[in-house]
Amino acid sequence: MGGYLSNLWKREDKDKKPIKGFGPRVKNLLKNNFRGLIGCIVPIAALSWQFERYAPSKKVEIMWMWVFWFFLVQPVAVPVSGLIPVFFLPMSGCMSSSLTCECYMNEHIILFLLASMLLLLLNNSGLDRRIALCFLCSGDACQFSAKRLIFKASTAAFFLSMFSSRLIATSTITQYVTSPLMSLKSSTKKGAEPNFDEMRYIINNAIQTASGIGSTAIVHSSYATLLFRGCFQESPNRGKELPDVFNYLQYSAFAFPVALVMFIANFTYHMILANAILDKPMSPASMAELRRMIMKHKTDLPRRTTLHERLSVLFTIVYLLVFVFRWNKWLEGWSEFRVDAVSPEIPRIKDATVAAIFVILLHSLPKSYSFLSFFDAEKKSELPPLKAASAILWWRFVDKNTNWGYFLVFGAAFAILHSARDTGLADIIAENIGTSITGNTWNTSIFLVVFITSILSNIMTATAACAVFLPFVMCMSRGAVLPWPSKSYIGALAVGVASSFGFCFPFMYTPAYFCHHTGKVPIKKMFKYSFLAVWICLIILWLALLLWAPYLFDPDDEGISFKDVQGPDGAPPTTEEPS
Repeated sequence: MGGYLSNLWKREDKDKKPIKGFGPRVKNLLKNNFRGLIGCIVPIAALSWQFERYAPSKKVEIMWMWVFWFFLVQPVAVPVSGLIPVFFLPMSGCMSSSLTCECYMNEHIILFLLASMLLLLLNNSGLDRRIALCFLCSGDACQFSAKRLIFKASTAAFFLSMFSSRLIATSTITQYVTSPLMSLKSSTKKGAEPNFDEMRYIINNAIQTASGIGSTAIVHSSYATLLFRGCFQESPNRGKELPDVFNYLQYSAFAFPVALVMFIANFTYHMILANAILDKPMSPASMAELRRMIMKHKTDLPRRTTLHERLSVLFTIVYLLVFVFRWNKWLEGWSEFRVDAVSPEIPRIKDATVAAIFVILLHSLPKSYSFLSFFDAEKKSELPPLKAASAILWWRFVDKNTNWGYFLVFGAAFAILHSARDTGLADIIAENIGTSITGNTWNTSIFLVVFITSILSNIMTATAACAVFLPFVMCMSRGAVLPWPSKSYIGALAVGVASSFGFCFPFMYTPAYFCHHTGKVPIKKMFKYSFLAVWICLIILWLALLLWAPYLFDPDDEGISFKDVQGPDGAPPTTEEPS
């Protein structure tokens, strides 16, 4: 957000010249160091004026505000801001170093890291490009009008963002569309065709919004959904655990229909937008030329589907099935042979274990089986190259395309949540500022949660928005009026899904980033075209949370309550908090 505010002071002269005078130097300082100055001055002032030595809850509150401010203004990279609790909590005496560091490496963060690798399986084999071009190149020249392209491109983005990396999928589809449209602009007469710039803006905006929506359909397809699931599971006191209500099957049973409705409403909105803004239809010659330029990308792919691509599809289906049938409330999952002795509703085998199995397996199996020809080759010329084939999931590709640093953002969210609970800040929030949300009717309070999350996800990156607001929602639920304590899962779900509605501004590691930088869509146009898209998704999600989520996750209306879990020595653990 600070980067956009700093654009208020733009350079007037590109040539570097010595700056003379006190006033011009101050102006230059504000132009070039806005984020660093404002980002650091505000936390220093807050630490100086608000710090109270013997009030742990106040210390955690200041740290929380500090993390929020750094996520908002970004004087440093977002993952670096996630390190603030690591030094602040032990140095201020709120939590020990060991307890704080435990927040930065647990089953939820392991799942984030490993699931991010599994998402790259289709991208690694190149099948994502084949699928994207299959959607884009379908039909004859008449199918390459603006509205048809909106439908085809957004459908490809929606589908691929569920089963592969949404960032790579968005970047790939945007590249396929942007270059031909920019070429058409330069090769056609002005006034004879529609405004190809506006057409490109609308199509690329439809791609990034569809990608953001599609990534909410499966738990691990978006960082924010993984983070909300982890925060919800980490919210109980030590020695207690929540039932695994957000397992893969139950979560997708809620999220996929909701995402599908949002997707249909989204591409319909962009089609109406194209009708309203593009004053002229494309000529048959332009549509034929556009089809020819997009079809050229097919020459970069193998003519036939490779074994590597087929294996990537096979293992994607297999690992999703293993995730889905690990544990759920409707069917007997395969992990029921390992359940908690005290609470049989809680499985001991978590999703991180499943992810680890497949990551190891996919890094071990070769992507081709040419070595088998060594057994039946009759001549030396029939032997394959002696170089060993790479694995189905190639480590170098994984290492390059996995966003490792965001585990620090996850850790910061867990550290904020644990420290707020242990220092009593959670109770203070529930009794004071939290009542501004929970004091309203249930329908209104859920709307406020979705609305605030949507705003935050459009002024900072989605994972950061979830990291600073979800702990607040979990804290305010603890001592709130009914039904909040037993239905906090709906508030957590609202934050987790709505965090992916950051369509208006191009923050790093979001589909909107590629819409602006790869698709060359100006920020003002992104905001103009995405504003209504955010509201459409917001309202659909709000209605789904009120009508569909309670029926799916808590049909008996008993609420989701904490369960005691077995300690490491076989006995029920103590629930006493550390002094």
